[in-house]
Formats: sequence, C-alpha cells, structure tokens
Amino acid sequence: MLVEVGLRRRLRRLVPGDRPAVWLPLDDGLISGPENHLRDVRTLLHREVLEHVTAVLGFRGVLTAAQRELIDTPTVMNLSASTTMMEHTRKVLVGSVRDAISGGADAVACHVNLTSPYETEQLEMLSRRVDEAQAYGLPVVAFAYPRGRQSDGTDQNYTTLRTQDPDKFAELVRHCVRVAVELGASIVKTVYTGSAETFGSVVDSAMGVPVLIAGEKLTDEEEAIVKAQTAVRAGAAGVAYGRQIFARPDPIPFLRKLRSALDDQWTGAGYDSPATSMADAVIGSPTEAGFLPAVTVPAAILRS
Repeated sequence: MLVEVGLRRRLRRLVPGDRPAVWLPLDDGLISGPENHLRDVRTLLHREVLEHVTAVLGFRGVLTAAQRELIDTPTVMNLSASTTMMEHTRKVLVGSVRDAISGGADAVACHVNLTSPYETEQLEMLSRRVDEAQAYGLPVVAFAYPRGRQSDGTDQNYTTLRTQDPDKFAELVRHCVRVAVELGASIVKTVYTGSAETFGSVVDSAMGVPVLIAGEKLTDEEEAIVKAQTAVRAGAAGVAYGRQIFARPDPIPFLRKLRSALDDQWTGAGYDSPATSMADAVIGSPTEAGFLPAVTVPAAILRS
C-alpha cells in the first residue's frame, strides 16, 4: 500500500485542496529560449515569488540548477520536449521516472498534442510513463492540448475556432482532457475554452481528475486574472502560469493579485469538501460525488 500513500502525499502537495493551485512552469527556456526571467531562473525564485506558488515545473537542468532555491517547493519534472525552432508539435522523451525520483520531484509531466501528426507516438509515450510512475506512487501530469501543424509548418492552436465556434473548441479540449484521463494521468493541464460554461464541461470530462489551465500568451494582468478566476469558478484546480509570470518585468505584484483573487474565488465557489475531493478522486477514495479512480495500483505491488 506504500505506493498509494506516496501518491496521496504528493498530490496533496501539488493540488492542496484548500486553495487553488498556482504552478510556475519554467520549461519555456528549452522550448522557446531563455528570455526574460528565464535567463537565470535562480534570480526569479526568491521568497517573494515562491510564497505564492504551489509548485514549480521544469526540465531536470533547471530543477538541478535551482535546487537550493526550490528546496521547500514541490517540483514537477517535464520528461517530454520539443523546441519552436523545428517540430514544435513533436514531443520526444528527454528524461525518465528514475531521473525525477533521483531529483526529488513530486511528479513527472508528459505532453500530448492532439491532432498533431505525431499524436500516436505521444499517446504511447504518456501511457508508458504512467505505467512506470505508478510503481513508485509518482503522479503523472499530462499536458493535453489541441495543437496540430499547419501547412506552413507552424502550430495550429485553433485560436480562430475558439473565437468563432466556442462549443466546437470546447468539444476538442474535452477530448484532449479525456484522453489524458483514460491513459491514467493524475493531473491534466490544458487550455482555457473561453467561458465558465464551456470549461465546466471540460472539468466534467475529467471525472474528478484535477484540471489546471495554461497561461498561454502573455496578456495584461486583468485578463490573466479574470481567466484564472473564471476557470476556478468552473471547477479548475488552479492555473499553470508561466509566461504570465516570468515574462513580466516585475512578476511579484501580479502574483500577489493572482493569489488573492484565486483564494477569494475559491472561498466563494461553495464546493463540497474542496480539501479532499480532488486528490482523493485521483487515487479512487470514495467521495460524495462518486468519483471514479483514475489510477490503478498494480495488484502485484499491493501484495508486496
């Protein structure tokens, strides 16, 4: 039963349940280049920033370089990568579950781009990481995005569809999230659909697995905060805001406003037992909502 204990403890750190999670992804240094505060992330990761952050996500290089700054902060190691210089929609494996455990990470992450020409190999990559991580009680975070490739080789992020046919876009995002859940992800990070109503349907499709929204392109503070509040009101477990934080000249005022706004939104949401439902749903503990288990612990491990 130790794997179940480990999974529960790690999920509690990543998705506390008593307030919305605010994750700080720092993996864009590999993906798009070390600009803004990513030039040396150690200068960003000081107390005034980290006191508002639930977890930090990055590749093993950043998590190793900033180990002193992150000693008291939960971390998620990204195991899949690509860059914007070539085939951005083609995520490949660049790390292992063993790397994450050795580095003290609380979870691993794997990216799947639905509608990408490389979708099938990414589905297999996520599934295999879930198999490996389960044996150690390590949560797997799936980045499940609707992202294809246009004829000129650039990303197809369906931004026009989101504006012109929000219901169709929400259907696409629901499918992305459900794929991640079906493959055993413990937490899903995806894109916001544009409204509380449509994003509520995305949360429903996750069947109790916590869903975080990505920050996407840098916007003004008010827009970023309203989007986060609306997602949480619709049932999101929180946000994973990278560029919305590290791309600002001084991210501390924004982080303070974001943390306060989300905490206020959570208090007013009126959820039943928010401190237990999300993490318990992932490991299959009974709740009033009747969530189904998203992670199956191998019988051989339970007998050990």
